[in-house]
Amino acid sequence: MRSILAFAAVLAALAGVPPALGQTTIEEARQQGKAFGTEKRSDTTLVPSSEAQAAAVPGYSGTNLPEGSYFDDPERLESAAQSSKSSNEQYRITTDADRSRATFSNSEVLATTTRATSIENDPSAYLAGEQYTGSGGSCVPLPPATGGAGYYEASCNAGSKVTPEARTCAVTLDVRAEKRTIYTYYTGRLSFLPTDGGPYPARAAFDDEIASGVCWESRPIDYCGNMGAYGYTAAPNCSSLGHTAVEVKCTAEAQGITPGEYHPGYVISTGNYWLTKQEESAVPVITRNEGLCAANAADANCTLESEVCTSSDPVTRIIDGVSVTQPCWAWQRTYQCNRVSAANDCGELEANGSCTYLRTECLDDDGSGGPCKVENRVYQCPTPSGGTTDAPQYICGNDIYCINGDCEPIVREASTEFKDALVALHSIDQAGKEFDENNFTVFKGNRESCHKPVFGLINCCAGKTSGLLTVGAGAAALAGGPAAIAALATPFLTLFACSQDEMKLDIKDRMGLCHNLGTYCSSKILGICTTKRTAYCCFESKLSRVLQEQGRPQLGKGWGSPKNEQCAGFTVEEFARLDLSVMNFTEVYADFMDAAKLPDEVQTMTDIQSKIQSYYDLHGK
Repeated sequence: MRSILAFAAVLAALAGVPPALGQTTIEEARQQGKAFGTEKRSDTTLVPSSEAQAAAVPGYSGTNLPEGSYFDDPERLESAAQSSKSSNEQYRITTDADRSRATFSNSEVLATTTRATSIENDPSAYLAGEQYTGSGGSCVPLPPATGGAGYYEASCNAGSKVTPEARTCAVTLDVRAEKRTIYTYYTGRLSFLPTDGGPYPARAAFDDEIASGVCWESRPIDYCGNMGAYGYTAAPNCSSLGHTAVEVKCTAEAQGITPGEYHPGYVISTGNYWLTKQEESAVPVITRNEGLCAANAADANCTLESEVCTSSDPVTRIIDGVSVTQPCWAWQRTYQCNRVSAANDCGELEANGSCTYLRTECLDDDGSGGPCKVENRVYQCPTPSGGTTDAPQYICGNDIYCINGDCEPIVREASTEFKDALVALHSIDQAGKEFDENNFTVFKGNRESCHKPVFGLINCCAGKTSGLLTVGAGAAALAGGPAAIAALATPFLTLFACSQDEMKLDIKDRMGLCHNLGTYCSSKILGICTTKRTAYCCFESKLSRVLQEQGRPQLGKGWGSPKNEQCAGFTVEEFARLDLSVMNFTEVYADFMDAAKLPDEVQTMTDIQSKIQSYYDLHGK
């Protein structure tokens, strides 16, 4: 207690101590910052060269920035801040002692690391040889953290690859002017004898030509009033009742007409079965030429996406002297076709000596029983250190605080049970926080997933590939909204088609909150997997995840399939059966206990004593 009071007295005495020799003044620092900013602003390598590059920067909203007025006059920034601080909510919260302040739980305040284990096993290596001198106690750097980073699963694919490709082809109009000779026939039949036409050729004789389109019925005619053409005169009592006569026109002479016993079927004036023979004006014959698209249309792997008119002006054109009008004269068709080829993107993982092959999964999931079309090969790789690095930390045995020659040692004692007690207490505390009153379960997770095109460059499931994040940094980003999430998520996720939920999952996984359930196929083309999804169970804390991962084997409660697992919690009875003493909580010790460290105490004491000495030198006391 005496040393703490003395330390507080020293801090109070330092309020009026002038800067030590060589210390940068505020004005010098301002000028250095201004020079640095000017230098960077003129560096063209830091400026995007295209709008697409600029738009990919998280938070980019154009070049017209409200802060631009300070670029050439940075001194205005200080005066502007002074004038706006009275109305700034964040400033008033920070400076007003009566306003509400943010509060933090024990788990957030207790910063810790598993390196205490190394110190506990061999304390003499870090605490021995202390010399009680007037300069302060010596400190030994803490050993590297062990077991905190762990491993993650990375996957690659081998098998059949479907490559979509767009194919285009042209459809044109074939137009020709065609002259025709039209033959006109009169035909007849009795209602009870279709083959008997009276004096006319029988209507039934034209059935084949009418069916083929060479002939057609043009109009009905009067049965009794048209016999003269065939050399007959209708009787005074002639009645069309029971008889039918029809005019038939043909583009060629009808074949197979034979005279009957009752009538010759010939026209007196022509000596033929036809009544008239006339040449028509040329008429356009229009057909669509789809020959260039025939191969795509016949390909089962191609689907017609669109047909767009490419020639419509003029709509009326002269073809062989005949005016032809069409709204469109040519089209372009676009087909989406799928090409299947062999592919393998496992080279990088296979060549990585730090990664170990675990297993191979088939992504077909169709129960066909045949050879697997796409394999998912899973490797175990060490997790990188991540984007957040702790400052150097030390353990100081028998630190000595000296003031005017009065030195006081500080003694620390390690506890072998502290870490286990903390984990047990936090397990009970976390169980209370996560208790589901509706289902009477604890440590329930939330199912989340991310996607990656098979053999594609996009990977929205990067996760721990990018390194770990501290719980504090990750939680701050998740609470900060889309801009904060995009800033902390794996950088390339923001450049590709990764959703906001996938970026959140990326952060949670790097915080150590998620358990990887595995991968399954989420979309196929031609029965070949083209997109896979990795499913996770994400929990409210790292401790919850560890309890689930190590508790399920004790209960014989496995994880379900990646496609269906719903991350159910433990029932109260199941949680009571767990034996926490056999679980390995190394990964979470760092969140719960102080690893006998102080924030660089040697440097702090050296600075304090240096300022005290400078004070005495300046005042000559």
